[in-house]
Amino acid sequence: MSPHQREQSALIIGVGLIGGSVGLRLREAGWRVVGRDRSPECLERALAVGAIDSVAPDGFVAGIDLTFVATPVGAIADEVALALQDTEGLVTDVGSVKTPLLSLMSNPRFIGGHPMAGSEQEGVEGARVDLFEGRTWVLTPVDTSDDSRRRFKFRCGSGVIASRATRLNGRNRFACSASHRSESHGTRRRAFE
Repeated sequence: MSPHQREQSALIIGVGLIGGSVGLRLREAGWRVVGRDRSPECLERALAVGAIDSVAPDGFVAGIDLTFVATPVGAIADEVALALQDTEGLVTDVGSVKTPLLSLMSNPRFIGGHPMAGSEQEGVEGARVDLFEGRTWVLTPVDTSDDSRRRFKFRCGSGVIASRATRLNGRNRFACSASHRSESHGTRRRAFE
């Protein structure tokens, strides 16, 4: 990093398997990563495995360039809405379901996402820095997405596909089906090895 560049910072909401893997990868790339989770024990484990640098304070968090919402699907919409209030940078999620997020997509700072990656492991203890290597990360920008923000550089080792949300339902069903089928296939295959 040159002396004129500031360190990039990310907030991860939900530091389990996916959120923890994002944190490990970003920290490896030189980002400062702070975390939030409803479970204080999960935050302690995320600190212990190095997925986050510190626990984010409640309320507004200054200097966040990118927020990943990696909570269970049922909590994502509320957490994205809160992240849009509590930060000034880009906000994305990792959920396989986008319909509950449609009303939030009018905010130019929010771009839905879904990594086509997973593991048979659970929790931040199963997080891996290479979880996204060679995997696809689908983004769902809409016409109101801020073009300057859509060009963010995110390097998790994934190929990024920008899908248009105009046909969200059909693509969402396909993306969900494809990602979870590969996870379950991988789990079954590993069980027999």
